[in-house]
Amino acid sequence: MSSQTMKAFRLVAWGQPAQFVTVPKPVPGPGDILVRMKAAGLCRSDLDMVDSQSGSGPYANALDPGFILGHENAGYVAELGVGVNDLEVGEAVVVHHIRHCSNCEYCTTGVENHCEAYKRGAISTTRGCGVDGGLAEYLLVPRNEVISIGDADPVLYAPLTDAAVTAYHAIQTAVERLKPGTSAAIIGIGGLGSYGVQFIKLLTSADVIAIDTAQKRLEVARELGADHAVLFENDGDTAQDEIMTLTNNRGIDVTVDLVGTSATLQLAARISRPQGRIVLVGLEGGSLSVGWGLLTTGCEFVISLASTRQELREVCELHKRGKLRIDIQKFAFNDVQKAYDELRAGRLTGRAVVVFP
Repeated sequence: MSSQTMKAFRLVAWGQPAQFVTVPKPVPGPGDILVRMKAAGLCRSDLDMVDSQSGSGPYANALDPGFILGHENAGYVAELGVGVNDLEVGEAVVVHHIRHCSNCEYCTTGVENHCEAYKRGAISTTRGCGVDGGLAEYLLVPRNEVISIGDADPVLYAPLTDAAVTAYHAIQTAVERLKPGTSAAIIGIGGLGSYGVQFIKLLTSADVIAIDTAQKRLEVARELGADHAVLFENDGDTAQDEIMTLTNNRGIDVTVDLVGTSATLQLAARISRPQGRIVLVGLEGGSLSVGWGLLTTGCEFVISLASTRQELREVCELHKRGKLRIDIQKFAFNDVQKAYDELRAGRLTGRAVVVFP
């Protein structure tokens, strides 16, 4: 392979496995930096994209295939474009997982995760989701979408750029509600849920109830500080009864649904107290009927999208101070398909992170 090309893992067509390809090495333009990739986290949404059939939502009806996967990215500055003078070659950086224009109303008011320029239907175009991501030897990024981590090791930071910060953003939308005596429920203790439990314990005094279909993941939730762990089975009736008992029939103040099936949304509605808040993150395509008698009075329903750069800075700072437990399972770049197979089969013991030589 020449110095002008690089190896990459590309989604070539909807509904087909991604493939290793050789592509031109990107060249930074003004205001860009070229990142030599060190670590790329893998996400369940990558599998959802690969599995998408042409024309189906939310990916294949909004995006064109042909992009490099990988939206949890960290590495080292390899080259600086003209005008970038506040970073140095060799400096470690993390890449914010959301693209933004910096000019629209949302960007200029600090909520660039809603940027109009990159919105595509229900989702946003970003690295590894519509445009080239970090499952390649190099990644081209605008300077304003990276955050320096100095001389830190990028490997543990990669999962923070989506899994952690997406959970952080969802919880920040409701953190003011979680006062002493309140309760919060996290549905889905996977890559995002493990961080969600930690953030609620770090940021609030609320009791945390972890909900999942697997006892193994519930054990992890307890290790991370969850006050209660509830198994979700069948239609959720038993889980509902247990949660209402745990809260003395008060119900839940804030429920964060990191799964998003109809069953999990219905459980969220059934356990919410009046004036509660349901925050949906999961993209599993479920729906919830609302109306009198279907949702408690005053209950708010919010769809949480991604995160902001400032939130990523805050999450990185929490890790720097030793406040977060980050469980990862490392894979070589050549073994990326094996990593996805392990993710699909549910055999991972932590967040899958591809580590580049």
